[in-house]
Parts: sequence; structure tokens; C-alpha cells
Amino acid sequence: MQSLLELRDISKKYNQQSVLQHVSFNVNAGEVFGLLGESGSGKSTLLRIAAGLIDADEGEVWLDNQKLRLASDQLIPGHPDIKIVHQDYNLSAPLTVRENISYALRYYEKAYRDERVDELIQLCHLETVVNHPAKQLSGGEKQRTAIARALAEEARILLLDEPFAHLDLLNRRRLTQTIRELAEQTDTACIFVTHDATDALSLSHQMGVLREGQLIQTGTPEAIYQQPANLYVAEITGEVNVLEPDFFLHHFGPNFLLLNGQVVVRPEAFIIHLQPTEKAIKAVVKRVVFEGSRYLIYLEIAQQLLKTYHRESLPLETAVFVELLS
Repeated sequence: MQSLLELRDISKKYNQQSVLQHVSFNVNAGEVFGLLGESGSGKSTLLRIAAGLIDADEGEVWLDNQKLRLASDQLIPGHPDIKIVHQDYNLSAPLTVRENISYALRYYEKAYRDERVDELIQLCHLETVVNHPAKQLSGGEKQRTAIARALAEEARILLLDEPFAHLDLLNRRRLTQTIRELAEQTDTACIFVTHDATDALSLSHQMGVLREGQLIQTGTPEAIYQQPANLYVAEITGEVNVLEPDFFLHHFGPNFLLLNGQVVVRPEAFIIHLQPTEKAIKAVVKRVVFEGSRYLIYLEIAQQLLKTYHRESLPLETAVFVELLS
């Protein structure tokens, strides 16, 4: 598949401090790429370079096999095919949803403008609030309005800076659905940055993990979650057990993932039995955390704590039996 947007060997420094170091990845049309990293990892700087708003010190941005001009070489930085949606949305508070979107098309003929706005309202699921002023919208509605406005001129690349940062769970789900549908129905390539692993894993077709300006690993969410490149990637993408090799080998056998000299295994790799089985070993329940559809159970085995999941709560200090799934 032909890449639509490519970032090649991007590096950036501020006041001699390195912010990005030789970052390279590409995004295809109709694809959502999630960039996961902690605050200060360089995510937002990378997004602004991709948008053509600031220059990289080294490296290049390519759109559809065309190298983009530097931001410093342009009177107005940016590219008409690449739109960025910032965390603050930049909506006009007194204007309605329709008026905010329409403003992006103010230089077009009215007939086309009205048709395009109607299309975007439907695409971004804004029908019920189309005549509401922006100041009355929820966070999710504001985010979807900002996305619709960014796409008004049929942008080919959509860049989202922490799109879920201020949203409740219901609005996060709605926005996730909207972004996926937008990418797949319009062939728009989307890059979003986030510090939340759940968002990156659930929304992305491809994703990358950024740490202190270095892109540690890229791939599908499944590959990164199941085959992390190092301990940092394992820990930032979800719950994980980090155990000594001798302990694991003694209790569960030789089949394990070794990262940075430690055995790394996800909680779902284990199953709890309430009665002894041939392969299960005895453990004691030490802590129970309710997570909605399941419980996170902390078990003690030979003075080591092991995390796993169970469908029901278990009394503390109960003896159970835990098995490593093959």
C-alpha cells in the first residue's frame, strides 16, 4: 500500500536540548496512526512538524511522494492538505456548530458550502446540536465540531493533539467511532497523539511508542501489546507482571518473554482455579480491584506478587490455584 504521509529521520532541539531523535514512520490513506507517549516525550512537537507549522532541525516530511516545503520558507506555515486540531478546539463560542464549520468554507459558493457542511455534520454525528452555540457543547461535541471544521476543505491528513484528554468515557467512545469512520469512509490519514494506552490500542490501525524523543517501537496495536520491544513498552501499554526468571522458571516453566533481564507476562496469561488442578500452583489472594467487567487479583506465591484477572471477586487471604495458559 502506498504511504500518504511519511516522516523521515525527524530530529529537533530546543535550547540545545534534544526533543526528537531520528523519528521515522509513515501513514497510509484511510489509516489511523496512534502515537503513545508520556508528557514531554515530544509528541506535540512531532505533530507540529508533520503539520508544517515548525521546522525540523533534521529530516523531511513527504506527502504523496512530494517533499513538503519548510515552514520557514512560507509566508503562512502549513499545508492545505494537512489539518491539525489542537486541544483547545479554537471554536468561536457564540457561533453555532453549523456556523463554525461553515466559516472554514467562507470563500466558497454558498451552494457548495451548504452541501459540504451538511455532509460533515452527518459524518461527525452532530445532527442533534447543529444549531447550538459552541459554548453550550460538551467536550466531545466540541471535539467533533473542530474535526468537521478541519476537514471542511477535504483535507487528506488529519492531526489530533490529545483528542481524548478532556473527555468522559461516553464521549471518548463516540469520538473513537467518529475518527475510525472518518478515516475509512473518506480515505483520510489520521495521526493522533495520546498518553493513554487504551486510546492508542483501541483506535489505531498502526501505532508507535515515543519515549524522550525516540520512537521505540511501531506496529499494529496487537503486535506492540503482545510482543513489546522492551520493558518500557510493556509497562506503558498495560498491566504487566515483572518477575525474576528463577522464580518464574521454578513455578511456571521455561515458556516466557525475557526483557531487560526480567520475565514479562500479562495478567491475562494466567487463570485462577478454585480447586487444585494438575498444572496449577497454590497462591493466596492479597488484593482485589474491581474493573467493571472483571477483577484484577493480586496473588502471593512464595513471597512474590502476581497479577491476574478473574470474573468474580475473591475474599482476601483465600487460597486459590493459578495456572499459566499455554
